[in-house]
Amino acid sequence: MIKEIVLNNKKKVLIAGVAVIILILIYFLRSGVDNSEYIYDYEKVSVGEISKTISTTGTIDLLDPVSILCQVNGVVQKVYVDFNQHVKHNQLLALIDAGDLQNDITKMQKKLEQLNIDLKNMENDLKVKKSMYNEHMISASALEMAENEYKKMQLSYSQVLVDYKNLLQMQKNTRIFAPISGIIVSREINESDPVVRNKRLFLMVRDLKTMQIMVVIDETDIGKVKSDQKIKFTVNAYPDQTFTGAIRQIRFNPVNRGGVITYDAVAICDNSQYLLKPGMTAIVTIEVDKKQNAMRIPNDAFTVIPPFIDQYKLDKDKKYIWKKKRGSIEPVEVQTGLYGDEYTEIKKGDVKPGDTILIRVRKQISITK
Repeated sequence: MIKEIVLNNKKKVLIAGVAVIILILIYFLRSGVDNSEYIYDYEKVSVGEISKTISTTGTIDLLDPVSILCQVNGVVQKVYVDFNQHVKHNQLLALIDAGDLQNDITKMQKKLEQLNIDLKNMENDLKVKKSMYNEHMISASALEMAENEYKKMQLSYSQVLVDYKNLLQMQKNTRIFAPISGIIVSREINESDPVVRNKRLFLMVRDLKTMQIMVVIDETDIGKVKSDQKIKFTVNAYPDQTFTGAIRQIRFNPVNRGGVITYDAVAICDNSQYLLKPGMTAIVTIEVDKKQNAMRIPNDAFTVIPPFIDQYKLDKDKKYIWKKKRGSIEPVEVQTGLYGDEYTEIKKGDVKPGDTILIRVRKQISITK
């Protein structure tokens, strides 16, 4: 009896020893080999906002700038304003010396006075000849000749009068006035500089509280952009500050930028803090679509591929999400609406707010030593 007990104990010890040895062998065999397992990330179906945006760049520019051009040839005599100066409508900005313009005006005035005298004399002479013709004292051809001479004199007088008025206008144009009340953004002349017609002297803007952005839209996105859409943007000078605006105009003219066809859109933005400057580069986000109170799920739910997906026969032409149900994960067919930047709208399907869906599968790797 005692021997049997001893033998049984030895068997148990032997079995336990063998088990330990097997575990040790397994440990050493598996030491340094990947021991992988999947980690599943889930998200709840929710109700909220879905926003769709596109990202692009733009350039800050002045809103409705006014160029003041020179209308005469001459030399800058005096400049009364400088950069960034506020001016009022009709304020004198500069004087241009147009050379002998005053002498030309005086000569033209005297010529005009003489022509006026000659014209009156010819008019009186024509009246006399008409009276003589009526009394058969001169022929019809003589009267016709007198009338033609009078018409020629009228034409000469009219032409000289036009030239005289042009000279007066040129004299007026030597005084440069502000066409609007606003700010001198650019002054492109100095005293003693020579100037010619159509040279820009000043660039003005009514105010800098509102600016415009020339936004570059890729041809693949142009169909999504419409007037009055909201934009957000940042500039390198203030990377932590977000500015807002809205699309005002979409231009039809295509622009080839390095082989890529783009279109320009004009956006209006607030600059009441005077932080934005012309020429700054803006990183722009345009909100092209938006929905409130929509049933939504993260976009990742449509790209996740569970390791057991081969167990199901899914239609490639349909959309599925993976719903957690009673401890397992099952595919659910859904119909979607707006596809946003982060969320997708769910229109139909066996899901409701609060349901748990799979959005990511991660493979965790642990190394035992």
